Amino acid sequence: MNKTIDYRFKIIYAIAIILVVCGHAGGGGINFWSEWFPYGGFHLALFMFTSGYFYKEASESSVVKYIISKFKRTIIPLYIYTFVYAIIVQISRLKGFSIGNDISWYNLFISPITNGHAFVYNMGGWFLVPLFMVEAYNVVVHAIVHKINKNVKEVFFFIAAVVLGIIGNELACLGYASSHLLVLIRMLYFLPFYSLGILYKTNLEKYDRKVPSIIYFGVIFAVNYITSLFFGRVISYTPSWCNNFHDGPIMPIVIGILGIAFWLRVATVLEPVIGKSRCVNIIADNTFSIMMNQFIGFMLVKTVFALISKTGLAFSSFDWISYKTKIWWYYCPRGIAQGLILYTIAGIAVPIGIQYVINNIRNRIKEHM
Repeated sequence: MNKTIDYRFKIIYAIAIILVVCGHAGGGGINFWSEWFPYGGFHLALFMFTSGYFYKEASESSVVKYIISKFKRTIIPLYIYTFVYAIIVQISRLKGFSIGNDISWYNLFISPITNGHAFVYNMGGWFLVPLFMVEAYNVVVHAIVHKINKNVKEVFFFIAAVVLGIIGNELACLGYASSHLLVLIRMLYFLPFYSLGILYKTNLEKYDRKVPSIIYFGVIFAVNYITSLFFGRVISYTPSWCNNFHDGPIMPIVIGILGIAFWLRVATVLEPVIGKSRCVNIIADNTFSIMMNQFIGFMLVKTVFALISKTGLAFSSFDWISYKTKIWWYYCPRGIAQGLILYTIAGIAVPIGIQYVINNIRNRIKEHM
């Protein structure tokens, strides 16, 4: 049976991962769309929202099987990439690079869970741990509650998720977002957005398109502007460390929901135009690889600049020390920030190429089995 594809969510996946890459590439050379909605406040919340939207109640009939399946799709690949990049980091040492940590038991097996940044190049993978935890929590709680009372409404699960999210954010506000407790706080921060995805599908979606876009966008921008006036700035957060929740435990949830609401309607408007775009769908279908391998794409751009600089033909201002020691350093010819678009393109295209190679190898192995 053919599955009906909701191309709104293809667009959302593509938008979310592009925003992640732009956020990691110093704005990606296209900062104009982050002036109202800075990336850090919602881009990963978008992924949680979409994951919640595609949650199936049927999963509750086999909770253990569901959790094992999610573990295979998230945690195992996370460790595979950790081992691969651990080797790459050690090899790069031979060329004078100091980016990334040394191989150790902690960095290989514990760090992927507690912070995910040990070997730097795959640091985007930290998101997989709270995603797995949220999915596991959600299916367990739904299964238990529905076994007691099948008629419990989804809104009650959402309220519980918001309460837990506020508790987690308050812990972050109090300075507990460190070491092993950070793992729990990350999960609690993301819970409301995942639960919102389920609530949207079961209760809210039928009302969504009834609101005219001019009113819909007007309300979102008005709330965002009023919030900015109240706090004196456009609010953004850093979900990876949860260490800048200075505006209280509720605002990270509010800002995340505003961003989700904005881009959800943008995707709805764009669906008839680019929903079936091959480019959009390729990006949407490769978000995992992009999340894991974007920094290799960035380094490839830097390496091209480095090699040209070495010839003496151009880019004499290239900083070799920063190139080998600072992952967040980006070289833009003549200091023009629009050059960051090259990093954005490579941060998307290179991981797609990597996944293409992996898929081909996997298919050939299957053919010979």
